[in-house]
Amino acid sequence: MQLTLIGVHQRNTPVTVRERLAFGLGELPEALLALHARVDEGFILSTCNRVEVCAVTHDRVSGEGALSSFLAAQRGISETAFASSLYVHQDAAVVRHLYRLAAGLDSMVLGENQIVGQLKEALAIAHAAGTVGPVLHRVLHGALAAGKHVRTQTGIAAGRVSVVSVAIDLARHFPGLLARGRILIVGAGRMAELALKHLHVEAGAAITVVNRTDERAATLAQRYGVAWRPFSELEGALAGSDMVLSCTAAPGIVIPMHAVVHAAAGRATPLLLFDLAVPRDIDQEVAGIPGVQLFDVDALEPVCSANRATRAAEMQRAEALVDEAVAKFMEWWAIQQVVPTIRALRERAEAIRDAEIRRALARCPELSSQQRDTVVALSSAIINKLLHEPIVALRDPDGGGELLTAVRRLFNIAPLPEDTYTGYANSH
Repeated sequence: MQLTLIGVHQRNTPVTVRERLAFGLGELPEALLALHARVDEGFILSTCNRVEVCAVTHDRVSGEGALSSFLAAQRGISETAFASSLYVHQDAAVVRHLYRLAAGLDSMVLGENQIVGQLKEALAIAHAAGTVGPVLHRVLHGALAAGKHVRTQTGIAAGRVSVVSVAIDLARHFPGLLARGRILIVGAGRMAELALKHLHVEAGAAITVVNRTDERAATLAQRYGVAWRPFSELEGALAGSDMVLSCTAAPGIVIPMHAVVHAAAGRATPLLLFDLAVPRDIDQEVAGIPGVQLFDVDALEPVCSANRATRAAEMQRAEALVDEAVAKFMEWWAIQQVVPTIRALRERAEAIRDAEIRRALARCPELSSQQRDTVVALSSAIINKLLHEPIVALRDPDGGGELLTAVRRLFNIAPLPEDTYTGYANSH
């Protein structure tokens, strides 16, 4: 049994590639079912910064290949297009990666909380699709618990810690924009709401929400006491704004070139555009329009690097807490690897004991019921004492795995079916 995770990240993969690999939330259920056809358990995480596919398999050779070919087939892209950027983790490295991710230690903005909601949402979708089994369930819930522990025990998440907040901090370089400007939010999802939470405390900013679904825009705007406009009026709303923060889950361009050209015409102040969506919402050619300043998620990396530097003092404490949590999981994982062999060893011993007890009692018909029970109890005690030390050794996380092959050969235990782990993982 093997844990494998492959992925691409903003740090080493340009947005032009990431947006081709990204999954919309509506695409995940079907994609997860396709993944499950190749692996035993599967999970997909797709955010503006990363696309990752995680799975439990029994083939230690093809785990990586199965996930890479799945990703290419699902997104209609050649494996060579992302092979140079792909990172691969296996077993303990997968656990460490997911635990660090949930703690905000692998995010573009160190310590950010948004990844927690994204993990929970992706996990819920995978559970609904039936692709998360006992192993991934334990890994992912353990990651969420570890992330919460890190945030409560360290200052890793102090201050502004989301991509949205970094964008807003960048907007502070434009005097008066947040205090007196006109701000347009395009989208009504998690990131749009996070933007409203940050902007709502800014005195004097006039905020408007536009979304492809008017009802969602109205609901979100009402929740924060701001204005909204129907999607059909997007171009007019754009022209009447000083700053635009676009964060939809649309598969293509939402704000086209001609709309920005119209909005920028005759302006005395810059039009500030933040495209926080992957795939991107805004036609990238608008960056060439005079008076327009466009920032996508990759453009925010310098600010995020500075953010990371200020929190570096907390990294060591956070990493130590993650190490402790990973070690606990790996103890459980090591036991799961040997439980089928332990079970088979005990069953073999019990089968031998039962057969010998039946023959012995058949030769002693004069024994009373109480005497027969005593003989059976004695045989059980002998089996338990003989097996105790070998079972303890097999359960040892530091060396039990090395004994598996020897025990199977010594006691003639046949190879176990590929799906055995489902039963024992559920029973522990």
